[in-house]
Amino acid sequence: VRGWRNYHRFCKMDGSRNSLFYIETRAFKVFNKETKQNRHTSKQLLEKAFPSVSYSENKHINVKGEKSPYDGDLSYWSERNSKLYNSHTSKALKRQNHKCGHCGLKMLNDEKVHLHHVDGNHQNWKTKNLLAIHESCHDYIHMSKRES
Repeated sequence: VRGWRNYHRFCKMDGSRNSLFYIETRAFKVFNKETKQNRHTSKQLLEKAFPSVSYSENKHINVKGEKSPYDGDLSYWSERNSKLYNSHTSKALKRQNHKCGHCGLKMLNDEKVHLHHVDGNHQNWKTKNLLAIHESCHDYIHMSKRES
């Protein structure tokens, strides 16, 4: 079930006959009628066959007007791409105005954004302790810590 949901996570399967709800309902009818099971045992069989796996539907984010990644509007694309990150990274990017917390340059859309813990404690997830920085800046920070 988890693999099926991961495979179809970008599809809108609400009204489809291939949706997980339809497949589960059809399986319940088969278990209940054709195998001469009662409702309770059919429900137990379905819970084993279709365990509840959490999922979220990833929706496509529309591009505004005539925007293009090649038009040089870095602020628009960095803000748009920040929606694709997890909540901590996205909040750190917004707080830093989509700039690197180490070098101060704008985040490009093809660069990886790393979340850096300022005090080095990876259990401390407070907003003051988190910086969104370039991957290369993150490597530089940790390499300079080893040398000293």
